Amino acid sequence: MNDVTGGSPVKPVYWQRVAILGTGLIGGSFAAALREHGCAGTLVGYGPQAEQALQAGLVDTVAQTVPAAVRGVDLVVLAAPPSVLPDLMLAMAPALSAQSVVTDLASTKSGVIAAAREHLGAHFSRFIAGHPIAGSELSGPQAATAILFRGARCVLCPESETEPTVLEQIESTWKQIGARPYRMDAAQHDATFAAVSHLPHWVAFALAGALAQRADADDLLDWAGGGLRDTTRIAASQSTLWADILLENAPALGVAVGQFARELLAMSDALMAGDRAALEAHIERGAQWRRSLRS
Repeated sequence: MNDVTGGSPVKPVYWQRVAILGTGLIGGSFAAALREHGCAGTLVGYGPQAEQALQAGLVDTVAQTVPAAVRGVDLVVLAAPPSVLPDLMLAMAPALSAQSVVTDLASTKSGVIAAAREHLGAHFSRFIAGHPIAGSELSGPQAATAILFRGARCVLCPESETEPTVLEQIESTWKQIGARPYRMDAAQHDATFAAVSHLPHWVAFALAGALAQRADADDLLDWAGGGLRDTTRIAASQSTLWADILLENAPALGVAVGQFARELLAMSDALMAGDRAALEAHIERGAQWRRSLRS
């Protein structure tokens, strides 16, 4: 992974017209951040929540079709669920100007890049796959905030065809809104975030789902303390979006789930055997790793 936050001062980038395709929490927050930091002129919204984003002041206008949204813009930001992106790319490709830059904000990268290479054609060289490491269990334009990406890492996955000047523009934009861009190979990205993001969501969903099926599920809500609240906070995330993400990264997530399942089984075996030393060793290994986790 290559940290590109250091070096020379940021060269300001200004996008005269930006299309945000998908104006929920992430897309809406990106629009808000562009506006707050003076990085953009007109912001065009498109998608099922675009009218809400307009009412919230996140965008200036709403387009009714994908071609209308991207026609004549400097920057297209794809902030829709991963399964929607191929269709958006296919619809937008004929309407893109030769100078338009395209980026995405999805949390999986290999599939998105493959779709961009297939559907954007010659314009693929002006596409940058991106993933800001920021979010919330909340969703929708009403949850959007200009500070969501402040201090956050943002992974960018350029390909061999990527135009260097386009990569520099996107990196500068992320720096201007307060984020820290990093470059990473797409396959490495998907394996890494299967472990540190997608697996934790998987576990939280499974834990909350198991408790929800108990006969005393309602009573448990009255007794839930900080431990359960911390462990399951992300289980309140949007189910449609997260089913999309987990399925999109199924190969890498399957590996991470297998590793977790083996550890869970080993701890279960130690518990049922009354093997205190083995159980304590599992707990301490996890505890030491967690203590090393940077804030």
